[in-house]
Amino acid sequence: MREGRTVIPGTYERVEQAGVGPFALFMAIPTGMIAAGSIIFLIMVATAAFAIIRETGALDNSIGMALERAKGAKGSTSLVIAAVTLLFSIFGVLVGPEMHLPFLVLGMSIAVSLKLDAILGLGMVVGGGWVGFMFGPINAALLGSAHAVMGMPTFSGQGLRWVLWFCATAVVCLFNIRYARKITKNPDKSYVKDMDYSEFKLSVEDGKYKVSGRHVAVLLVLLGIFVATVVGASQFGWHLVEMATVFLIGGLAAGFVYGYGINKIIEIFIKGVSSAAPIALVVGIARGIQVVLEEGSIMDTIIYHLSGPLMQFSPVVGAFFITIIVGLIRFLIPSASGLAFSVMPVLGPLGVLIGISEQTTVLAFQIGATIPMFLWPTAAVLLAALGITKVPLVKWYRFALPLTACLALLSWAFLGIAFMIGY
Repeated sequence: MREGRTVIPGTYERVEQAGVGPFALFMAIPTGMIAAGSIIFLIMVATAAFAIIRETGALDNSIGMALERAKGAKGSTSLVIAAVTLLFSIFGVLVGPEMHLPFLVLGMSIAVSLKLDAILGLGMVVGGGWVGFMFGPINAALLGSAHAVMGMPTFSGQGLRWVLWFCATAVVCLFNIRYARKITKNPDKSYVKDMDYSEFKLSVEDGKYKVSGRHVAVLLVLLGIFVATVVGASQFGWHLVEMATVFLIGGLAAGFVYGYGINKIIEIFIKGVSSAAPIALVVGIARGIQVVLEEGSIMDTIIYHLSGPLMQFSPVVGAFFITIIVGLIRFLIPSASGLAFSVMPVLGPLGVLIGISEQTTVLAFQIGATIPMFLWPTAAVLLAALGITKVPLVKWYRFALPLTACLALLSWAFLGIAFMIGY
């Protein structure tokens, strides 16, 4: 059934069981770490780069001054939360979720400065950023791959997708603001009220913020990192290795422009890398799960049996079930492009046979691939985000489950609209 990473309809057949023994089970962890080497290196280098930037005090003083000036204005906290969420959603339209991980430190610092918590930091960066990426109408890995498999113009049908992206971003903004207001009124309602935020707190006391000329130079380096990330990914096809190089250069440059010597920079860099080591192990284990599933030869079987019953449904119900099927398969295939090339050769023709257009079929696929990304622990990038912020998966679920449910309802409403207008 599988030819490279592509599924060919009508070629499924049973093969001899390929069990994974105890030794192979444990070997899947180092194998997974090797396979996820690029993202692990990005996390380590970016963490070290931000450690250097934070050590200079440029980030802490600038955030402190900005928030101090906003204090007292009516609804200032909500405006800050909405602005940061929207910023990362726009960022997500341009780059993949892995690229948001380095900026979690920034989101956490803003959340803690607002006297809020780690869930809110995740809600702004992960919530906003990943909605921007997954619902974005120019997602090359997910949408571009699906259109390619279907033989359709790349990124066609953008109009409805832009509206869906905007509405999904608004839902995340509202969720973040609602959660912030709840824990502001009663801090005991925070899902992570017992967490230690000391490493994310601003190092400068309230009212003593000051941005010097050297701080401005460091902030310009940080801006350069952000611009290089966006331009490199959108214009030159840069991915994880190139991004890690950008953060490596940026971290060193920040240290030098602030006046640190090479020994001081190396010392901070090593501390930053060491703090990211536990996250690397978590990412390797998550990728190892996929290794076991692939070597056990069960992915194709699952895809085959999940897609078969679609023929029994009416067009609209069938479209809804495509989102559910893709969401379940997403647990096994975290890669966006890998998912598209695995399931679209099967679901594409089935969608047409049950009476929905090719564009609506792709939209259903995009929705199904998007919604579970806040939940599935096989997604290494989610576990990495939780590792960086030190938020337990169960605590994150208390926030993510209702958010996912609302995004699902919104998406299904748009799917119904797409069918009615002949999208």
